[in-house]
Amino acid sequence: MPNCRKVITICCYLVIGIFLFGSQSTSYAAGATFKDVPSDHFAYDEINYLSGLGIIEGYSVNGGKEFRPGNTVTRAQAAKMLVSALGKKEVNPTKASFSDVPKGHWAYGWIESARSLGLINGTDGAYKPEDRLTRAQMSKIIAIAFNLDTKTATGKTQAFNDVSKDQWAFEYIQALYYNGVSNGNNNQFNPNSDINRGQFSAFLSRGLNDKFKVEVVEKEVPVQGVIANGKVTVSSLNMRASASASSTVVAKLTKGNIVSVHSISGYWAKVTYNKQTGYVHKSYLKMKSVNTGPLSNRIIVIDAGHGGKDPGAVNGKYNEKTTTLAVAKKVQAYLEKDGAKVIMTRQSDTYPTLSDRVVIAQDNYAELFVSIHVNSGPSTAKGTETYYYSGGENAEESKELAGDIQKQIVAMAKMVDRGVKDNSFYVIKNHTIPSVLVELGFITNSDDLSKLTSSQYQDIYAEAIYKGIKEYYSN
Repeated sequence: MPNCRKVITICCYLVIGIFLFGSQSTSYAAGATFKDVPSDHFAYDEINYLSGLGIIEGYSVNGGKEFRPGNTVTRAQAAKMLVSALGKKEVNPTKASFSDVPKGHWAYGWIESARSLGLINGTDGAYKPEDRLTRAQMSKIIAIAFNLDTKTATGKTQAFNDVSKDQWAFEYIQALYYNGVSNGNNNQFNPNSDINRGQFSAFLSRGLNDKFKVEVVEKEVPVQGVIANGKVTVSSLNMRASASASSTVVAKLTKGNIVSVHSISGYWAKVTYNKQTGYVHKSYLKMKSVNTGPLSNRIIVIDAGHGGKDPGAVNGKYNEKTTTLAVAKKVQAYLEKDGAKVIMTRQSDTYPTLSDRVVIAQDNYAELFVSIHVNSGPSTAKGTETYYYSGGENAEESKELAGDIQKQIVAMAKMVDRGVKDNSFYVIKNHTIPSVLVELGFITNSDDLSKLTSSQYQDIYAEAIYKGIKEYYSN
């Protein structure tokens, strides 16, 4: 890229060394490595390359060094990076342009400068400076900083199935792909997902040094009428000539194959793989809608444990059924906001049997099942644990989903991590789809009880479950 050297220099010495990774951390010598970036981390070489150049810094933790590759980048940090990358300065207007960025805000001058240059805008008079930056937003920053040819890239075949021409960042994301900066994951870019330090380090290194660039494969013209892409989740899956289990097998798919999904009727999906079109049972596909977010159109069952005549675990005036329903309804709201079709096994204080809960999922052609519960035991027992059934046809997917949800709850609600466990609970054993059962915490433990009965923490639990589900579909 012959036109990017000046911008690269600005990025290196003005942006990253000062702004991206924080002046409050402890600086380390060139070539330093980080204990939280193992050699098999996808951006291991890129992170150490930038460290060796003195571009990035780590954090001092108990005498060691951490890079924290999973940490996100905020909109305020992005404004500072973008303005600096363009060689511009802070401005200091008398009147603030955004209601949530007053003159005393640390990034006030950078955000005002970015706004005056037409590089950023807000919503309803606010900028939301501490909101996390999405991959789509960061694609614009990278494309501008390295002067990527967006015009040529826009004229090429759509690079990612989830980024169509009507996506606001289409030209920038196209430029990242066709310049070897990003190749996405399974033909997905996940534009609405948050970008983290590890991903940005990879993008930056690919802009700085051609040796880090990923291979650019010219995309074929996509098959018309594709509504989603599906990844096969089982070792062997029959593709049939028609939507019937007795129909002729026209092809055999294997785990990890990516198919184009044209239509869905009940449990049958019409798909194309290697120019062969047929029908497969959708329970064995992890699907992502084309041109929308990872949760869009996914059919997800949220099961609030117990209910009605069955209170579940009890501690004094508190019971399990009340907490599980409150959390389940909040999960429903989060998922539906992201476009998922949510099926609730109960919406009020009713008692569907265990069999009823399974049948509800089957009758609605569900693709994912999450059952929410509260634990009980000795008063010293505390923490969150998430269960899957290892004997199921989608056991590996269930385990992955359980891990994603468990990780989010432990981190967000600051719960003791009791881990992901195998169990044959009825509601997760009797499904072919990925299914998990979450035990939020112990109603019999005072610390856990205070969270389980708190509206604030119920929302945190719900958001964590939602984020775990979203992470599962984003991988």
